[in-house]
Amino acid sequence: MNRERATGFTFTELLVCIPCVLVVLIMLVPAVREAKEKAKDARCRSNVRNLAMGMMLYLNDFDGHFPAAGKCGRNLENDWTWGGNVVPLPQTDPEKCQRVQIEKGVLWPYVMGMARVGPYGEPGAKGMRDEWCSSPDKNPYLCPTAGPVGRKRGLSYSMNARLEVSEAGGAVVGVRISEIKGPSRKILLVDESDLTLNDGYFDAKGEENKSPEVHLKHNGGANMAFCDGHVAWLEKKRALKIMGADSDHFFPSR
Repeated sequence: MNRERATGFTFTELLVCIPCVLVVLIMLVPAVREAKEKAKDARCRSNVRNLAMGMMLYLNDFDGHFPAAGKCGRNLENDWTWGGNVVPLPQTDPEKCQRVQIEKGVLWPYVMGMARVGPYGEPGAKGMRDEWCSSPDKNPYLCPTAGPVGRKRGLSYSMNARLEVSEAGGAVVGVRISEIKGPSRKILLVDESDLTLNDGYFDAKGEENKSPEVHLKHNGGANMAFCDGHVAWLEKKRALKIMGADSDHFFPSR
């Protein structure tokens, strides 16, 4: 009589296999982590590119002028974002932070294809829910690496404050792109740290530029947009070099 042989692993075979599986897992974990970070970096760069493209579309409609840089609480008709709030630096408590009202900013229709909300928007246009704004999967103004503070704000990117000027009479207007020397070298948008961002306005000489790690969230580098609309990832050494308060990358050289 033929007896069927039992199938499966013996205890000894399991003891041999388990260490092999653990070794494979140990080797895979860093690769998976790196792949996830690369995906976040790519999504962040896509966000910056979409915002920069929105800026270029705005230029076409407003005689080549950039919008204003969205300083905290100022809420001008031509500010690219609205709202924000001043709290002590560094900012670590999301409960002390307010959501930036990105849908009230002038760039919103160009980025989202939706009506601008607020006194300068279309009548009846509705604002976004906080849950939507706090989701990096939905909100293109929010970096995928944003922490609790960044998600509370709903904004990760800031505009170069040197791209606006005050005219006689006090009106604040964006610089005209034709007046910028070397727009491919002039910074338009930066990916700012959750700990320092409180509005859409980035001053190279301000508090937010005193930490050397402010903009280095993706593989030790930073995503930035430039005034000609192109977007680049800059490794740490290069990013820190051009982020100096007196760097000509921030000054339009009109």
